[in-house]
Amino acid sequence: MNTTFKSIFATCLLLLANTITNAQVSVGTTSPNASARFQVDADSSTNAKGFLPPRVTYAQRNAITSPAIGLMVFCTNCGTGEPQFYNGTEWKNMIGGTGLGQAPAVASTIAASNISKTSVTSGGNITNDNGLAITARGVCWSISSSPTTANSKTIESGTTGSFTSNITGLNANTVYYLRAYAINAGGTNYGDQVSVRTTDYAIGESALGGKIAYLLQPGDPGYDANITHGLVATNADISTSAQWGCYGIFIGADGTAIGTGNQNTINITARCSAAGIAARLCADLVEGGYSDWFLPSKDELNKLYLNRVAIGGFSNADYWSSTEVNQNFAWYQIFTFFFQDGAIKTYPSGYVRAIRSF
Repeated sequence: MNTTFKSIFATCLLLLANTITNAQVSVGTTSPNASARFQVDADSSTNAKGFLPPRVTYAQRNAITSPAIGLMVFCTNCGTGEPQFYNGTEWKNMIGGTGLGQAPAVASTIAASNISKTSVTSGGNITNDNGLAITARGVCWSISSSPTTANSKTIESGTTGSFTSNITGLNANTVYYLRAYAINAGGTNYGDQVSVRTTDYAIGESALGGKIAYLLQPGDPGYDANITHGLVATNADISTSAQWGCYGIFIGADGTAIGTGNQNTINITARCSAAGIAARLCADLVEGGYSDWFLPSKDELNKLYLNRVAIGGFSNADYWSSTEVNQNFAWYQIFTFFFQDGAIKTYPSGYVRAIRSF
């Protein structure tokens, strides 16, 4: 009895295995095509659905060990995403072309600098080309958020690594959104978004009583992304033969940074009563409808030097700053070339260019 039962059970299993091995599998139809082992049909227009192959990233696709010929996946970050199959040699797309790879990795967009009325400097950092040559990289921008390469853009040469872009042709006092981008055969990727407001003025522009001499940049004391601040210089030197003054007296005018020249000037004129000294000439000046002029600090004077061509009117001479070295010396700058040093306070041939802040 047991033997007979076992024989019948074994026979049933063989018949079932043969049926499964040779049968067609269908979903949504009872009449699959004779040539198909597996067929899926939508059973009605209101129940239309598609076939969803395994979804993998580019890295996951490449990590598949010994893929079988005909293996199909949907690569989610190959270009904008595409179905691919393996032909035994390489991954192909559905029309037989080489399957797309992954777009470059853009780590960051560089914060804007050198901000002016019509231009800024930015850039980006491309950390990985993901095995495909980078064909273009740069910065795209727009007055709307999330700019793409369909908007205005720079195009820079190079592959991976950091790069800078000079963005020109902007409108004054306007907020722009910037994103670094990189393109390869796998698609386009973007860095994080940064924003910048262009300034109301340009270096060398006549405004606010003189010439715009410097525009505060991110990181400068007093910088405000929403309001343009900077320095204005007089149109010409106000003296070519001034002493710094008060030799042998430590004034305490030791500010060097941008934004400290005015307080230096106040300290000097409060403690040094001598007439005709550089700081007093600036403090007493009324020009262009303004009376808040002062002698630039060491760093402020250097900005005048760097922008001397655009500002105009400078000589190849020694210009006083308001920054004191000690009781006997004060900082000056030679405008023949970039050089700052301490000069004796009684040096009689110091040039003076006054500035004011806005």
